[in-house]
Amino acid sequence: MVDKKDLKPFDLRKYPIVPLVGVGVLLTRNNSLLLVKRKFDPDAGYWAIPGGHLDLGERVEIAAEREAYEETGFIVKVSRLAGIIDKVMYDSSGKVEYHYVLINYFVEQTNGDKNQQPVPDSDALDAKFVPFDELKDYNLTDSLIELLKQLKIGY
Repeated sequence: MVDKKDLKPFDLRKYPIVPLVGVGVLLTRNNSLLLVKRKFDPDAGYWAIPGGHLDLGERVEIAAEREAYEETGFIVKVSRLAGIIDKVMYDSSGKVEYHYVLINYFVEQTNGDKNQQPVPDSDALDAKFVPFDELKDYNLTDSLIELLKQLKIGY
């Protein structure tokens, strides 16, 4: 019999057998965009919009609002679709290491002080509002750059 403590958790994100669904939020304030610095792969150390995985049985807009709160402490409400991005990353041998379909929404903050600063969650190294004209100075994820180009924000 196998002892459960000897089992390693299976990471469904890495080398998936089907594409996974992720959600992201664009919260803007005073010509700035809310970003988080990713702590874990994919894209550890890069800046991205707050977001995460869609849970089984969860509606995508609810997932986006949940992820915004979990990653930054902001309670938000989805206002409209911002864009859908394919994120496919390959390893050095050419095998698909990560594959996401990212559904991104513009959101509005619904709680508290509109000057409140974000509080990064344990899976983020940092969180802050970055002026649109400074976005190019940050090490952004490729998928965020693609989305910003589609939206003509900072690129």
